[in-house]
Amino acid sequence: MRMIKYMFLAYKTLAFNLLRGCCSFSKTRPLLKSSTSKMTVHAPWNQLPNDIWSSIFERLGLEDRLRFDLVCKQWRSNIKRTPQLLWLMLPYDRNSQYLSFFDMCEGKIRKFNLPGSAQGGWFSGCSKGWLFLVTGMDVDDLRIFLFDPISRSQIPLPPLSTISSFKDSFTARHPGWNPAACIINGVEISSSDASQCIVVIKFSINNRILALCRPQDERWTIVEGLLGDEYYYGNFSFFDGELYACILSSDKENNNQDPCFQTHSITLGSQRVNLKLISSTPPPTNLIFAADADESILYYKDSFRWPYLVESNGQLLVVTQVYDRIMDLDDSDSDSDSDNDNDDGDRTSLFMYFQAATFQVKKIQTIDDTLHTAVLTDVGNQSLFVGAGDCLAVKNCDKLYKNCIYFLHDMDYSLHKQDYPLISREAGVYYLEDGSIQRCLPSIKTQNHCLYMYWFSPNIKSRVLG
Repeated sequence: MRMIKYMFLAYKTLAFNLLRGCCSFSKTRPLLKSSTSKMTVHAPWNQLPNDIWSSIFERLGLEDRLRFDLVCKQWRSNIKRTPQLLWLMLPYDRNSQYLSFFDMCEGKIRKFNLPGSAQGGWFSGCSKGWLFLVTGMDVDDLRIFLFDPISRSQIPLPPLSTISSFKDSFTARHPGWNPAACIINGVEISSSDASQCIVVIKFSINNRILALCRPQDERWTIVEGLLGDEYYYGNFSFFDGELYACILSSDKENNNQDPCFQTHSITLGSQRVNLKLISSTPPPTNLIFAADADESILYYKDSFRWPYLVESNGQLLVVTQVYDRIMDLDDSDSDSDSDNDNDDGDRTSLFMYFQAATFQVKKIQTIDDTLHTAVLTDVGNQSLFVGAGDCLAVKNCDKLYKNCIYFLHDMDYSLHKQDYPLISREAGVYYLEDGSIQRCLPSIKTQNHCLYMYWFSPNIKSRVLG
């Protein structure tokens, strides 16, 4: 009853103030004054409890939230207390003049026009409300921006040509692909405030180095030499002002199950950044589970593992996705050289498909100034989102399943087999309670290599719709 009473008073008070403001520009102001003299006086609208403001804000659509943010400081402060917006960025065609997103909480499609300077570009990831936009096709004219699809702001970043390894890897291109999209396979920023943020990228070819910059920098700062030859970088994320990065081992004989943590300091101009390396994901067992009669089709259990970092309730979680694998082998050219990475002698893999099988969730905690991990089997009323784009936890959204993991991973097999222009879209919902998986998006065949999708959390503070 208290909630209903406050909600009624809030809406009544808001309506009265809006009416009074509108009448100040009309000739009916004296009528308003005389008619309100007998009205019951309620508490000022700015003295409503914060939980009432948050409840009101949760019921607003995107456009009204943007206007809500611009009214006053108190209203703006309530944005931080409301559930985080979560969209799914839909496949983008380079010839399109707009971007499309599916709002996971409101169940609607949102479209935003692209400025001419962004049309024809490539989107190579996103983080904290910003898309990573790359334009140009040659190494000398490639330009990189942080792009906000709501305000259409573009923040230039240092040229990729300032990264020596980028030039060395420039030949690793694929027909129809932007060079940067072939080489860059991960991006993260430290803050939604682009004027204060740090940008981090990692690479597909040389996956043992990181590159960092600030938007005002003239060149990228390279972090290398921290990993051994058998290790490479996985997912990374900023948490409590520090950069955490998962590292994985490519050595299948390395069966060390104990988590390992390292801390390094990185100098970025006058700023220092702590880099914490997390090695808590053991290599997959890669066991043959089944095969057909002539062993031309093999089924592997626990063939690949990939960790994601997710901030949840003030803690940092490591969510590991475990894949099974199906391989279709060709015996006809067993004497020929093969450039495919398989465990079956000289037989060539005609086709290989990875399928999500299960997930493991651990939380990182500090005990006696030492980092440790603890297994979690329940995340309460949260929905975890992992995969391409933003990895985050969403609470109190009635449209989402609780205590589950929404996953999204696009793998373009045409990079390995030009005869198979297939994007494997492993997407669905994993239920932590019983380990079941509900798949909702199919794989697709396409000649367009831009049809990736990303989890995207828009930053609506101080934004105005274009």
